[in-house]
Amino acid sequence: MTQNPKTAAQLTARRGRFGSSDPSISSELQHRLLFEHNPLPMMVYERATLRVIAVSNAAVAGYGYSREEFVTLTLRDLTPAEDLELMEAFFEANLRGERPGLVSGPRRHQRKDGSIIDVEITGDDLEFGGRGCRVVLCEDVTERNRAMAELVHAREQLSKRAEEHRLLFERNPQPMLAYDCETLRIVAVSDASIANTGYGREEFLAMTLLDIAPEEDHAAMLEYARVNLGKRLGLQHARPRRHRRKDGTIIDVEVTSDDLVLGGRECRVCLCQDVTERNRASAELALARDQAVEASNMKSAFLANMSHEIRTPMNGVIGMTELLLDMDLTDAQRECAEQIRRSGEQMLAIINDILDISKIETGHLELDITDFDLHETIDGTCSFTAAQARAKGLRLDVQIGSDVPRRVRGDGRRLHQVVLNLVSNAIKFTSTGGVAVRVSATPTPNDAGAMIRLEVADSGIGIDPANLQRMFEPFTQADVSTTRLYGGTGLGLAIARELVELMGGTIGAESEPGRGSTFSFELALAPASADAEALPAQAAGALAVPPAGWPSSPLVLVAEDSQVNQIVAARTLERCGCRVDVVGDGRAALEALQNQDYDAVLMDCQMPDMDGYQATAELRRRERDAGGHTPVIAMTAQAMDGDRERCIDAGMDDFISKPMRHQHLADTLRRWIPSHTLAHAPRSVAPPSEASSAPQRRSA
Repeated sequence: MTQNPKTAAQLTARRGRFGSSDPSISSELQHRLLFEHNPLPMMVYERATLRVIAVSNAAVAGYGYSREEFVTLTLRDLTPAEDLELMEAFFEANLRGERPGLVSGPRRHQRKDGSIIDVEITGDDLEFGGRGCRVVLCEDVTERNRAMAELVHAREQLSKRAEEHRLLFERNPQPMLAYDCETLRIVAVSDASIANTGYGREEFLAMTLLDIAPEEDHAAMLEYARVNLGKRLGLQHARPRRHRRKDGTIIDVEVTSDDLVLGGRECRVCLCQDVTERNRASAELALARDQAVEASNMKSAFLANMSHEIRTPMNGVIGMTELLLDMDLTDAQRECAEQIRRSGEQMLAIINDILDISKIETGHLELDITDFDLHETIDGTCSFTAAQARAKGLRLDVQIGSDVPRRVRGDGRRLHQVVLNLVSNAIKFTSTGGVAVRVSATPTPNDAGAMIRLEVADSGIGIDPANLQRMFEPFTQADVSTTRLYGGTGLGLAIARELVELMGGTIGAESEPGRGSTFSFELALAPASADAEALPAQAAGALAVPPAGWPSSPLVLVAEDSQVNQIVAARTLERCGCRVDVVGDGRAALEALQNQDYDAVLMDCQMPDMDGYQATAELRRRERDAGGHTPVIAMTAQAMDGDRERCIDAGMDDFISKPMRHQHLADTLRRWIPSHTLAHAPRSVAPPSEASSAPQRRSA
């Protein structure tokens, strides 16, 4: 009788475990528990009498007999009356001898309620209480057999409807054909194939696959047929091929095929979708994309030149709006100002995305590796989006695992940018429910840091899995309707992917339409420097304490040619508790520095007559001769990589991008103007005059 290898292996494994010992449990109890709690029905019977002497809990549950009832039965009591002769014959044929060994085969058993079940029996010899017994595993295969019977019946019905199937094949709206695998002769063809190629049905049935293929493809087709002759290849999806119509034109087709037996012959049935126009459109699209890539360098150069012109007025819009919101406004006025601020922030975000993608395309994006607080960076970033979530009535849960290190070394600003993009996207595309941010960590080899995994899961609209990889390409969203409904440039995820990969990590997504999405990335972060002190988060949304503790108001010189930005810079400095002098170019800044000691200088980089780079270089030259050092903080609308380095090379100490944020400026001032380094009293203060070079004093 055929043995079931899988079941036999399971039984043998169980027999092996019966031999193990446990000091806390007696061997007999251990074996009984292993037997009785087996998830499949098992029983032990005496060979001489066929009497059942032990059963598992699963047998009790599956057959309906209690354990006490079972031990009064024999195998004959569990066998339908019509099967008794077959059972006796089986025992005679397979269980002769003292130890017949492992035997398996199909049976039918009768439950207590009279119902008949199909079982697959696997049994082996067992000495039980000094008696020759057999232990058997009885797997209920009733449903499996029923399914197999239904399948056989379905196949029989299918064969009876051959004419119906022929019509279904021939009337299929897609071109289809069937061919003999050995001879390649076409044996059936659909009406759509006839219409698409121009051949009649009789012509088709007199042809082989070679007759409908270009001659240059014959060698490859014959080799493919030779290699796969006699094999059942199963379902083959969308294999590219070329067909020749009756008029000689060549078309591109994608062939999806499967095995089929027709009239006792091994055949394959093929669906031949004409993709000529699609391929032509794809080729044209690829050409256009190549041309766009070729033009990307020109675009990047243009964006670098335009950055200053765009961000300078944005500094005025956002800065003035912040100042306006600090004033006493009516509700209507405040609502208008808030809307201006939000619009300015949205425009700035778009500008920053465009600049970032340009840096990425030209390979100029570089990381700023420093020590930072990972927990505060993530918490601060999520706090930055909390208002957006609350406005939509969404939950925003942040879970940072206890194994996630706090102080790490990496680019905290870029990490904030990635997390902010993922969380903002999740909130944007979620209408009900919430967004969950989960962070976990695992040690890296040699304890060289931690592998951080961050997941952002939402209950939003979801994405078709076929579109997931495209979501990380520039200027790409799930479909056009998404752009219309939710807005956006399609740059955020592309930038996030590039940043994560630049930091040595990986990013991916899982989603299903209507069931939400989960975006995640993994990134290895090194431990913070051993001498690093408690570090502030680098997230833009984290609020720091404003400068405080100065015994007197610091005096700061602002060199800026734009009148609007002069006002923004001066008012923002005043909010930080500073006194302010304002000049309009670099030459005037040098004159003011010659006449007055300043605690710091905010220096615009692009100014007429003498720009900020030239002015700073001259200041440093003077300081080398006379001594001293006045902190110079670059204040520029340039935002491309290389701008910071140019500022440092010119002798500037720090760098602030426009639009200038109050909090960022406050943190920078606190860094460069400690309380014990405030400038001395002025040597001489020139009275205000009409000369353009004279600084205009603004006091806190």
